[in-house]
Amino acid sequence: MHEFPSERRQGRKVALLARYPYRDEAMPQLISNHGMRMVEAALVASEMEELELRVYDLSEVSKDELTQDLLTFDPDVLGFSAYLWSFPFFIEVATLLKLDDPRRLVVFGGPSARPSMMNLSPYRNAKPFIDALVINEGELTFLEIVALRNRSEAALRQISGLALPTEDGWFKTPPRPLGDLNSLPSPYRLGLVPRGGLGVLQTYRGCPFTCSFCEWGTLESPKRVRSVDGLCGEFESMDRAEVHGALLVDAGLNLNHHAFRNLGEAAAQTKFFADRHFICEVYPAKIQDEHLDFLANVGRPLVGMGLQSFDNDVLAHVERSYDEVRFEEHLRRLTEIAGVAVEIILGLPGDNPDNFRRSFERARTLPCALRVYHCVVLPSALMIRAPANYDMAFDPVTLKMRSCLGWTATDLQREIDFVTREAEAQGGRSGQFFWIFPPPGTLY
Repeated sequence: MHEFPSERRQGRKVALLARYPYRDEAMPQLISNHGMRMVEAALVASEMEELELRVYDLSEVSKDELTQDLLTFDPDVLGFSAYLWSFPFFIEVATLLKLDDPRRLVVFGGPSARPSMMNLSPYRNAKPFIDALVINEGELTFLEIVALRNRSEAALRQISGLALPTEDGWFKTPPRPLGDLNSLPSPYRLGLVPRGGLGVLQTYRGCPFTCSFCEWGTLESPKRVRSVDGLCGEFESMDRAEVHGALLVDAGLNLNHHAFRNLGEAAAQTKFFADRHFICEVYPAKIQDEHLDFLANVGRPLVGMGLQSFDNDVLAHVERSYDEVRFEEHLRRLTEIAGVAVEIILGLPGDNPDNFRRSFERARTLPCALRVYHCVVLPSALMIRAPANYDMAFDPVTLKMRSCLGWTATDLQREIDFVTREAEAQGGRSGQFFWIFPPPGTLY
């Protein structure tokens, strides 16, 4: 299908790119792109001959400025870490780099690197400029790509975990199993992450649940977890990097018993969280005393509780459930020891304005913060898993829901305007993808 020569460069000059979203009032602080840094660590630790690596961990940068810098560097292989906010920008940059030299290999990884995303109307014409999509984990997959001298399509088909463009669609190679975090090089131990700020912590990969709005649900259930020794080493490396806390990027603090036990033991041995922030998500129905005890020993714990809705009929559409009595008790105990934010979604298929408004008003009676997320149609979630009767219409660039089962476009816009007004009136903040509200009676 490519109009370009099948022969590709054999060199090992590599550019890795990631970009943080444009800043708005609701955005949290900048953090390093952990997925890209893990790929960087795998390449650095390999000590591959002739490897020349440049990393672009970007915030706000112009397309022309970045393209010119890349043309000057002149990479043989480009790896883009693509999220919904960076995907359109990187498509443009990749196209310019590919037009400059068709022999370059352009690889997209990250959550938005999916055939379903490439099939959307704004990106269909970009298909000839993308040589491979890395599906799910990228460390070993990208390492194998860079190690190749022959990077023909036939050679790429021998690598697990890829989707390759063809004339009539995408060819998927066999899936790559979830990696063992104990054997993957750590960007913190290798000193690759900028000093200070908020660290990124991962104790396992995957998720035992399959919530249709969430991309975690496309990964296998976690089997391998980071060991106590491995976590102690990670904390020691983060301490040397002078981070002021850590963001847990697991599917949830309490969704993998073995991983949680190891985390608790490593934290107790190192005292890493004694005076630091610890930010995590918890699954409300699975909170146990051990999770509360752990958080009580953290210096500054911040906990998100993803309810999505207070209506079980709505939650049934996205494979979730809610227990009122258990939730009330867990929330009471959590707010005694941590900063807590309940999370709901605006525009879920199967919900409707009246139900959402009840969930919103219910949430504002609680003694905690609130985050309201605009439903987005993620490429590995609702985009490919929603039944036809959801009747979804969404923005093909931002992926924000415009209308769906239970929501007309007018209904949804009316609630968007309502939440925006309430955020302003209640001392909250409005962003592109979500709104944040302080606990009742307080201001941010």
